[in-house]
Amino acid sequence: MKPASARRRQQGASLVEFVIVFPFAVLFTLSLIQAGFVFMAKTTLNHATFMAARVGAVHNASRSAMTDALARGLSPFYQDGSRRNDHTRLAMALAEAQVDTRLFSEFTVLSPSPEAFADFGVRDPVRKLTYIPNDNLAFRSQAVQPKSKMNLRDANLLKIKVVYGYEMKVPLMAGVVRRVMCGGDAGVDAWGDVSIAESAFGLSNPLLCARYYRHGRLPIEAYALVEMQSPAYQP
Repeated sequence: MKPASARRRQQGASLVEFVIVFPFAVLFTLSLIQAGFVFMAKTTLNHATFMAARVGAVHNASRSAMTDALARGLSPFYQDGSRRNDHTRLAMALAEAQVDTRLFSEFTVLSPSPEAFADFGVRDPVRKLTYIPNDNLAFRSQAVQPKSKMNLRDANLLKIKVVYGYEMKVPLMAGVVRRVMCGGDAGVDAWGDVSIAESAFGLSNPLLCARYYRHGRLPIEAYALVEMQSPAYQP
């Protein structure tokens, strides 16, 4: 049996351990929850990007048509279950998605590239635009061209890239990610305003911080590749 003096010295030890461990345990639990939400968001973004590419394939690779389809695909993020009227709920979600995607997303058409239009583009004198032929591909020349380093079939592939700023809603996570990726005042003038990611891995991207992290958003990328079903018009 331990003497009374030893027992008195050990009193309160569990409280000290709890005070040290509890903040890290809470942060770890919240980060797991946020990671699950990000995974679901990535799945939704993948689907929305693919649907946008499908719309572009039948609308001459129109950027406006694809961005509208992307907003429709991302509208589940903005639906408010408290609205009883389905039409109102869907309309409001689409309106919010359209505004949000314009502010916190980047849409890039990777293919057809400008080089592909230079190699395969045909000028339409009536519409006054350049397009890549999409008809009778089996009977057209499939020679690889020098600028694009591809043939006509490859030039008829529509590939898009979407970067979407997903809003982090789990408590504390937006602030933690912003501090890690963008830095902040460490309280010591000699250290300067350096992010943890930059000091540890040499990573620094002021544009991402300004557009996403400082607004409590996490950039997520998605790609989609489909075959054109209509002539691609040069933007």
